[in-house]
Amino acid sequence: MRVDLYIARRLRLGDGKGNRTRTSIRISTAGVVLSVVIMLITIAITSGFKHEIINKLVGFDAQLTVQAQAPDIVSAQPLIEDVAQVESVIKSALPGAVVGECVKMPAMLKTDSDFVAVVFRGYGGEGHAGFINGNIVDGAVPENGDDPNSIIISSVVAGQLGLNVGDKINTCFFVADKMRIRNFKIAAIYDSGFGEYDKVVAYAPQSVLRKLAGIPDGCAAALEVTGLDFEEIVPAWQSLQASLAQACYSHQLTQYLDADSIIRTGAVYFNWLSLLDTNVVVILVLMTAISSFTLIASLIILILERINMIGTLKMLGATNSMIRRVFILLDLKVLVKGLVVGNIVALALILLQQQFHLLPLDPESYYISFVPAKITIWQVLALNAAAIVIATAVMALPSMIISRLKPASILRYE
Repeated sequence: MRVDLYIARRLRLGDGKGNRTRTSIRISTAGVVLSVVIMLITIAITSGFKHEIINKLVGFDAQLTVQAQAPDIVSAQPLIEDVAQVESVIKSALPGAVVGECVKMPAMLKTDSDFVAVVFRGYGGEGHAGFINGNIVDGAVPENGDDPNSIIISSVVAGQLGLNVGDKINTCFFVADKMRIRNFKIAAIYDSGFGEYDKVVAYAPQSVLRKLAGIPDGCAAALEVTGLDFEEIVPAWQSLQASLAQACYSHQLTQYLDADSIIRTGAVYFNWLSLLDTNVVVILVLMTAISSFTLIASLIILILERINMIGTLKMLGATNSMIRRVFILLDLKVLVKGLVVGNIVALALILLQQQFHLLPLDPESYYISFVPAKITIWQVLALNAAAIVIATAVMALPSMIISRLKPASILRYE
C-alpha cells in the first residue's frame, strides 16, 4: 500500500489540539452538504421544467410537421396530395416514428351572451390520444374516438362561457370566406395547465374537420411526426427535409413538401428554457466557490494542527509531494462525507416533491401548477465526480505551504 494513502487512512479528522480542527471540519462538511443539496435540487428543478414544458408543447403540437409548400404568402395552404406515398417517405427516413394526420381549423364558440375564438384540432388520429386523455378533468373522450357530435374544450374556455360536460354549444367555422354553423355537445373538459394553449385549443372529430375543410380522400392538410426523443428532433428534422426534397426531385412525390420542427414553432418557449441553463451555471459556480473555500480553510487548519507530524515525516525522508497528498486525501474525507450526506438529503427532498408536489406554482406564470423535479443517476454521478476532481485541483495550491515548512524551524516552533 502507498505510504501517503496508508497515513491518510490512519489519521482521524478530529485529531488535533483543542476544538479548532473539529469545528473547522464541521463547518467544511456543512458547506459541502449545503452546496451539494442546492446544486442537485437546482439541476432537478431545471430538468423537471424542461421535461414538463417540452411534453406539453409536443402534446399540443407535433415534434415534426410536414406540409405542402404554398406558392406565396397570400395563397391558401395547399393539401398534401398523395398521403400514402408521403407516409412511406417519412417512415423510410425516420423508422419507428409515428405519423398521423393533422387538421386545424379556426372557429368561434358562441353562447347567448358570450363567445370565444378557438382553433380546433382533430381528435381520433394518432400521436396525441395519450396527451388528451391524460389531461381530461371532466367527462371522457368518446370511446370510438370519432363521435361526430362531440367536442373537447379546455377548463379556461368552459369557465369563460359557463359550460359543463353535456352542454351544447353553437360553433361557427370559417371556411373559404364562408361561415358554417354546427351544434356540438361538450364531451369532455381538459386542463393541461399550459394557459397559452388552453385558451385557444379545442378538439373536434377528425372526420368532421376534414369534411368542413373539404379535404378529399387520399389527401391531408398536414402530417405530424411524433415518437422521437427530444435530442433526435433536430437531426430528424434535417434528415426528413432532405428525404422529402430527394423524393420530389426523383419524382417519387409529385409536390415539394416542407418539414417544420417544434424547436422552431415553439422557439419562444425554448428560448425561455435556455435562460434556465444560465441560472443553473451561475448557481453551480457560486456553490462550487463556497464549498471550495470551506475545504481550503479546513485543509490549512489540518496542516497547522499537525506541524509536528509534518516535521517528523520530513526528518524521516518523506518528500513534500507525498506529505501534500496525505493532507489532500485527509481533506477529501471531509468532501466525501459532505457528498454522501448532501446526496441523501437532496434526493430525499426531490423524491418527496415528485411524489407529493409539496411546492405549488402559479400556472398562469410558469405553465405548471407545481415545482417539477426530475433527475437521473447520470446527473448525480457527474456532479459528484466533478466535485471530487475540482476539490482535488483546488486543494493543490494551498497544500504547497507544506513545502515551505523546514524541519529545523518546526522543531524550534515546538
